Amino acid sequence: LAVEGTKKFLKENPDASVDDIVECVVNQQMASALKSYDKVHIFVQSAITINFFKEKQVEKYAPAISKITQSNPMMERHLIAALEAVCVEKPKNFPVLIKQLYDEDALEEEVILQWAEEGRNEYTLDAVDEDS
Repeated sequence: LAVEGTKKFLKENPDASVDDIVECVVNQQMASALKSYDKVHIFVQSAITINFFKEKQVEKYAPAISKITQSNPMMERHLIAALEAVCVEKPKNFPVLIKQLYDEDALEEEVILQWAEEGRNEYTLDAVDEDS
């Protein structure tokens, strides 16, 4: 429900401000009684699609992603896990998403390197595993 509510908001408000987008995501997360880190998953599942590159979704939504993660390494690890989930059907998109978010200053280099070194952990969604 939180993802659907956020998708609806984004569709109905294509020019919404970063603050309005984040407020919507927070409201959806709280209304669904989800954990704070679920805000990242809600937003990524709502805003980033397989057409992210063609539709310039990363450029458009990077400021909202930054505000949601607040440069918190744990939140950024959840961001990487959410991106993995988005890329399950097309894994080649994953490094492109990581690079674009890094270029937009929405993902810190240290977090990417830590993730690459440690691999999958408690932040990785169960739906994304080595057999995918």
